[in-house]
Amino acid sequence: MRPVDAHSNPASSTSLADIARAAMPATARLRFPGAGMFDMLAIAFLALLVLVALFVDIIPGLVSPKFPYGDFSQLPDLTLNGLFGTDEIGRSILSRVLYGARASLSIVLVATCLSVSVGILLGMLAGYYRGPLERMVDLYANTMSALPSILVVLAFVTATGTSVLAIMLILGILDIGTYARVAKAGVISQNNRDYVLAARAMGASDARIMIREILPNLVPALTAVMPTLMAGLIITEGSLSFLGYGIPAPAPSWGGMIAASTDLLSRFPVLIVGPTGAIVLTVYALNTVGDYLAQRLNSRERGN
Repeated sequence: MRPVDAHSNPASSTSLADIARAAMPATARLRFPGAGMFDMLAIAFLALLVLVALFVDIIPGLVSPKFPYGDFSQLPDLTLNGLFGTDEIGRSILSRVLYGARASLSIVLVATCLSVSVGILLGMLAGYYRGPLERMVDLYANTMSALPSILVVLAFVTATGTSVLAIMLILGILDIGTYARVAKAGVISQNNRDYVLAARAMGASDARIMIREILPNLVPALTAVMPTLMAGLIITEGSLSFLGYGIPAPAPSWGGMIAASTDLLSRFPVLIVGPTGAIVLTVYALNTVGDYLAQRLNSRERGN
């Protein structure tokens, strides 16, 4: 009798593959199709940043960002709190960078939720009903895209006063037009598809058609543009804090830390390494993830 060759027996090969897949840890089975090394590094960095922002209060040994940790030092040391050195009044730069991540991500997340919710609502209504509503949404989107974002934010904050709530609100208003455009284009492209026509023929209401039939198909496009817009909000919020209209002191912010170090920058450039690196890496990671999602969306559309 000839021995069974697993490589020549499809049933045996499939069985072995199933056994190997079942034995593999769940984290090892997590896959991002088409993602390169830099895409994976960007995803890992953002995941780590979110975890740090959530649990920064319980990091062992990390001192408060509002109180002096030691004497001013232009050179970092090998301790946790002295890794990036201390600022002009002795506070740990690393601690302030990590707590600044919580502040920046919280502001950007709330602003993005506001932009997405209002933008989707306006865009879907404009794309579904067209007419005057579409022209009004297009006018708003074109107006906001034509204005320099930092000037709009400065004007709003100057009029309302510096507060975290005001910053969240104006940053959320900035991107409503962009999300509305994406949603409107998606609704127009989906409006005459067979499943929408079938739902309409069966007597489904406009609200049901938009929410149950069209909205799920808008999620990939909206998800693809979201990281890039969030990166822009990070830059705008940092610029606002740098100009002194951002998160009120003594709460740490990346832009505020850079602004506070400008007088000492010529002698101690190490002071801005932490906050500058945090902004650059976060913006790079968000843009990289946005590019990856856009490529996946284009591949999906070509496949269809």
